[in-house]
This record gives sequence, C-alpha cells and structure tokens, in this order.
Amino acid sequence: MGVYSLIDVIEWITESKYSSKEVKLFNDAKQLYELQLAKMEFLNFSNNLNEFIKRTAYFEEILGNKCWHYYISSVKGKGQIGHTNQYMTHWFYPYKGKFHGQMIKALINFSNARGNDIVLDPYLGSGTTLIESSLLGLPGWGVEINPALAIVSQIKLDALGIDYPEFSKTLTPALTNGAFKYFKNLKVSKNSIKPTVEEHLNAKELLNLLWDSYFPHSILHDLPFEWRNILMLIYLHALSDYTYLKGTKKEKTLQEFYHRNLQDYLKTLKGAYSVINELGIKLGNYEVLIGSTLGLPYKNNSVKTIITSPPYSIALDYIKNDEHLLRYFGIDISALRDQMIGLKGKGKEKIYLYEQDLKRSVEEMLRVIKPGGWAVIVLGDISINGTRTNFKDKILSWGREFGCSEAFVLERAILGGFARLRFEYLIFLQK
Repeated sequence: MGVYSLIDVIEWITESKYSSKEVKLFNDAKQLYELQLAKMEFLNFSNNLNEFIKRTAYFEEILGNKCWHYYISSVKGKGQIGHTNQYMTHWFYPYKGKFHGQMIKALINFSNARGNDIVLDPYLGSGTTLIESSLLGLPGWGVEINPALAIVSQIKLDALGIDYPEFSKTLTPALTNGAFKYFKNLKVSKNSIKPTVEEHLNAKELLNLLWDSYFPHSILHDLPFEWRNILMLIYLHALSDYTYLKGTKKEKTLQEFYHRNLQDYLKTLKGAYSVINELGIKLGNYEVLIGSTLGLPYKNNSVKTIITSPPYSIALDYIKNDEHLLRYFGIDISALRDQMIGLKGKGKEKIYLYEQDLKRSVEEMLRVIKPGGWAVIVLGDISINGTRTNFKDKILSWGREFGCSEAFVLERAILGGFARLRFEYLIFLQK
C-alpha cells in the first residue's frame, strides 16, 4: 500500500510562499470554486500583502493580521451565511437571485482593478457588484432596466455613507410613525412610469422626481436625500414581507414589519458606519442608470472590469416576484415586460429571443471593456421544459467570435438547488 500525505491547501493557493501557519482562510471557504478564487485573487496581490489584507475576500488572516473582510462581513444582516453574503447593506430589500458579495469581491480582485479602474455591472439587479466595488474604493457603474430595482440599488449604495449618529438622532417615534403613514397612504396613478430602453436615466434623478411628484408635502421633506430614501426602502421591505408572508405562520401587520425592519436596518447602519470609519475605508464613487444592456451608454474601451449575471428570465419571472414594488411606484409592468431580456415572446420564440439578446449583450460588454480587461458572466444551467440549456458554451463561443484573447469557465455547484439549477458557471472572457 502506498503512503499518502495531505496537501496543504494554503501552500497550493500561495504556490508555496506561505503555509497554513502563516495565513488562514475563512472556515466556511470549503468549496472547490472558493479555493480556486482565493488562489486567483492572491496571485494578483502576492507582492503587496498590506493591500491584500484590505481587499481579500477569502483570507481571514495574513501573518497575524485580520483582513478587512473579517470586519466588513461582521456587520451581519438577515439570512447571512458565514462571510459570503447579506452583510453590510447587501440584505436590504429581499431580491431573488442575489450574488454572493464575497465571490464578487474575489472576482474584482482577480480582474486586477485598482485605483480609478471602473467596475461595471450591466445587469445590476439589487446592486451587489457596486456595493463591493465601492467598499474596495473603486468607481462603479451599473445599468438596470427595472426602474424599481435601480432605485433599490441606489439607496443601498447611498446607505453605506450615512452618518449614523446624526441620522439616529432624528428618528423620533413621531417621525418614524408619520413616515409609515405617509408611505402607506401613497396613491399613484397606474402606469405613470413607462420604462424605455432608449434613455438611460440616472436612478438618483428618478428618486428626486419621485419625491417631488409623489411626496411633495412629506414630513420627511427637509431630511437629507439619503435619509429619506432609506426610510422609504424600509417601508418597501416591509411591504415585500407583508405580501409574501401573508397567510403563513410568520404573518404580521404591515406596520409590525415596518418597525421590526426599522430596528434591523438601524443595527446594520450603525455597524456599517463603525466599520467603515474604524478601517478608514474611502468608498468608491458609483453611478446607477436605468436602461438596457443591449445599448450601453459608454465609450469603447472605457471599463476595466465587468462582473454581472444576466437574468434567468426564461426560467424565473422577475416581474412577478417584484410586482408589489412595481405597482407601488406606478411602473408600467407591460412596457417593462416587453423590454426585459428573457421575457419577450412565448414558447420556442422566447428562448430564441433570449439567445439573440444575450449575444448582443456580450458583444456590448466586450465593446466597452479595455484591452486586457475581464468580463465575468455568472449564469446558471437553466432547465426549460426538462431540457437544460447550454448558454455557457455559447457565451464562450461568442467571446472567441468577438475577439477575446482568453475564455474559460469555473463551475460552482448550487447546494440544495437541484430542482431548477444544478450549477452556476463563472464565465471568464478577457479582451
């Protein structure tokens, strides 16, 4: 019988520069893709461990020093799993199909984005990529076709910079109760906001328009913009909880959800303020636009890094999941459905249109990426009518067709999600 010895994972990740006595991964970084990402991020920063301590996603400790992600992920939110997701403001507002923030941070590190290098997410969703780029001090751009989600992302990003001590002083019972009544009594004309792919409206501009149009006499009118918005998001989170938990054992009144979420949000805002100031994090700038990824409003070769996940719309109806939010703002649901990738058409035509739009989207991403930059596209092996799709292979093929110098895939198993998704694929395309 042969003699076997265990491989020191740290020596493999660091290519024998360090051992497990010198550096330590987070205990919950166990999956193969996580170890691979830990190696990929380490190799870009191995010559500057002081910077790596501030940026790493998967290392808890380096040469006796706790890494910044240890403290950042200690600002816990609802549904948080270890150090992977839902920390900081990631958990604000429930949204299906969220990224794992820890994974996104590692991908940004792998892409070697530094200084003024721009990180783009053209399918922004609820803002995970830009929250991570901002916490790394990098400028971020996001594009999202759903106006309601663009608003949510803007508020979550702005919340990172809220001066918690000053904010908390203003939150008297009269103010918070009055805010709840004002949001609850809002009456908006149906289809008053009509999404369009031609115009890329800034989410901050839309929020200002909403306050002027929907809340012109609000008791919150004199509060700073970010403070008003976070109170509105707390109400919207309560509205989501109330909508989906009605009739279950977890059912509460809308007002009970609002006050419970208010306290939970305040804990996170307090923790985020403390950690950001204690570590001296300088948040990166960001811009959230409402529009389509089929025609990105950016110049050729202007972006260092793209990290995104196209919608799984041919398998998941995002509009139905957020219908309460869309109706609250009076967004024209039919107009949005007609423009969202994956929701166009029916039957086989739906899959065909999804493929055509996805290909056009990849072409646009590669147009705006700088030579040498990376686009990382996260996509699941979606099952349609019992048949699993192969868009992973198609994206690799399109990447080569559009002139990528390198294209490869890293597989991530979806634990417990075998009914709809067995794997997610991290598709790497380098221009």
